[in-house]
Order: sequence, then structure tokens, then C-alpha cells
Amino acid sequence: MTKEEFVRQAEDMRLLMYRVASAYLRQECDRMDAAQEALMKAWQALPRLKEEKYFKTWLIRILIRECVNIHRKQKRVTPVERLPEPESREAEQPSSLREAILSLPDSQRIVIVLYYMEGYTVEEIVKALRVPKGTVCSRLNRARQSLKEYLEEEAEP
Repeated sequence: MTKEEFVRQAEDMRLLMYRVASAYLRQECDRMDAAQEALMKAWQALPRLKEEKYFKTWLIRILIRECVNIHRKQKRVTPVERLPEPESREAEQPSSLREAILSLPDSQRIVIVLYYMEGYTVEEIVKALRVPKGTVCSRLNRARQSLKEYLEEEAEP
């Protein structure tokens, strides 16, 4: 893969990478850091990519590892004080569905995002996450049930 092909494919995946990082990380700066670090590591490891047709899955796998690393580091940090949240516009308020998705455990959240928001097949998710097909299917089912319960609670008056 040439430098130009790498740049073109990475640029085509920019929004996909951001959405996947959003499934793991809550802070905008962390999402951007994860994507940037994933691209840097992918560029450095490019000679090890055996088949170019798997570039998208390979890069997403690297991104997921970076998100997990950032998330792990954040768990070890105890904030001294919290900064006030900036006032957001009405359009930027999270929807009930977004809140429901963010309430899911990481393992369920990522399969929901990849399957429903990014259009990955179960087989592609299996390759990206390196887990058995049954695990992906059960995570999808548990996540769907959790989302249903969460949204039903929100809908009750």
C-alpha cells in the first residue's frame, strides 16, 4: 500500500473512526487522541498488513485497542476537581437513544455501534474484535434487551 492509498483510505474512514471511538470514550479530546494514535501505529505497522482488503478492519482493531488503553489510563487517574461543563446548544444535547447506548457496558456498546451505526456484518465484527461469533451474537442480544428496557423506562410517564 502506498502512502497516497493509506492517506485516502484513512481519510475515507475518518467519520467511522470517530463514531467507533465515541462508543468507547466520552471526551472529545480522548476520541481525537485515540484516532490519531491509531493512525500513527497503523502507518508504522503497515508493512505487517498482509492483505490490503482487510485495511478497514485492521485499522478499526488498532483504534479499539487505543480506546481501551485510554479508558484504562483514565480509570487510574483521580481528578482533583471537575471543570464545569460548557453550556451546549439544544442541538448538541444527547438523545435518549445516545444515552441508552452510552449506558451499555463497553463490550455491548461497541458491537451495537459497529453493527447498527456502521453497518458491519457479524462476521466483520468477529474479525475486528477477535472474539467468537457466538460472543458477538450474545452481546448484540444482551445490548438490544438492555436498550429496550432503558428506553421503555424513559417512555414511562
